[in-house]
Amino acid sequence: MSAKSRAAQWVERTLLAAKLSTRADFKTEMEKRIDYYNDRQVPYLLELLNERFEDAGALGLEPEFINVIKTIVDGTALVYRSGAARTLVSSEGEVNPKEKELWDWIMATSQYEATMKTVNRMVKLCRTVLVKPSFRKGGIRLDVLTPDQIDVIQDDDDPTEAQAVIYTRPRAETLVADELIYHYWDDANYRRFTADGEILRVPNNPNGINPYGILPFVRFTETLPLSGYFIDAGEDLTVVQDAINMKLVQLNHLLKMQSFSVPVLVGYDGSEKVVVAPGKPICIPLGRVGDGVPDFKFVSPNPAISECLEAIRESIARLAHAHHISAANFSISGSQRSGFALVMENLALFEDRQNAVPYYEDAEERMFDIIKRVWNTHASYLPPEFPFAGMEFEPETALSVTVQDVRLPQVPKDEAYEWDFLIKQKMATPVDYMMLRFQMTREEAEAKFAENKKWFEEQVKN
Repeated sequence: MSAKSRAAQWVERTLLAAKLSTRADFKTEMEKRIDYYNDRQVPYLLELLNERFEDAGALGLEPEFINVIKTIVDGTALVYRSGAARTLVSSEGEVNPKEKELWDWIMATSQYEATMKTVNRMVKLCRTVLVKPSFRKGGIRLDVLTPDQIDVIQDDDDPTEAQAVIYTRPRAETLVADELIYHYWDDANYRRFTADGEILRVPNNPNGINPYGILPFVRFTETLPLSGYFIDAGEDLTVVQDAINMKLVQLNHLLKMQSFSVPVLVGYDGSEKVVVAPGKPICIPLGRVGDGVPDFKFVSPNPAISECLEAIRESIARLAHAHHISAANFSISGSQRSGFALVMENLALFEDRQNAVPYYEDAEERMFDIIKRVWNTHASYLPPEFPFAGMEFEPETALSVTVQDVRLPQVPKDEAYEWDFLIKQKMATPVDYMMLRFQMTREEAEAKFAENKKWFEEQVKN
């Protein structure tokens, strides 16, 4: 057997093992859910209309959708709303200041904060997300992979863990569709191949070795996987979104066809064409003997528009309730509410957030271990002009992550009373308030407070 045939067989076996681990309908659902979140809903809506209506052509002339999925996902993705404290620690004592500078640089150049907020939203949407720290263009990049892009070969002893991960990153934005390339990782190997069995050469890695010795992926979820690698849930999002979109299209059609009086001609079967137009008299020819008296009139239909609107509102409200979002969040009217009132209205939502926080803290700390390994593997090969070339993290350096509690907006007088009490009781300082109120670091807040204090002292003297 030739080397090419053996490669094709290996690819076939690998893809088969991965596909057996993940249901095809699960990946289809994930792809649909992500399309819906990103406002790509019209093709799915037109397909639904064709499946369910004989007159789909008329209904499809005025497609409309409201992105309820995005509202639900963004409204429940609260883990990083108040940010997180990320501190390097070491079992050997103090961390080298140079390592702290390196970590700050990595967070800035990799858009770490923005990536974590995106991960939180994608977990709310897909339930499982992988983040792959990669080394590209002299720095760390964090690639967010959703389940529609991922296949796994499950571990023989623990099906909730992966023995190997396969992913693909299609370039959907390019004018010419590139050939789909699969990336295969296990603890020892990294390979690229095409769907037809061709194994591609990896630059600077002809033997296809995994240089990190581990799977360079971190799984983010908000619950423990019980029966497989992925958390399989959330189909209510797309089901309700489809129902709402269908009702909106029907409502548009209803408004178009039945919002105006309909002309009705009674008792006429002549050959003359009757035209109804402003400024043109309506001439009704006489009927035949015994046919009765011809008549023309306008009939006003009674469409159930209000009932259709109420059904749409009810569908949105039920979905919001299922995801612990207060119905008040969908209201465009209402009075100003205190922070306490907001907490009470969304108590279940904040409890969900509290339950999810430990999963994100643990996953971030695991991700730092991978980032450290990836960076240390490549740092010594960087040219001298690159920032931190040759600088490595110490083996005992780790990351401690603490997600901050959510602080809701308060009525100004309530906020002033709370901070006045905390400062008088020496439970907080003006610097703490400035950090929170003006989004400053402690150093910035202390410098600004000292500047303000000096200014007021000079004014008193003058």
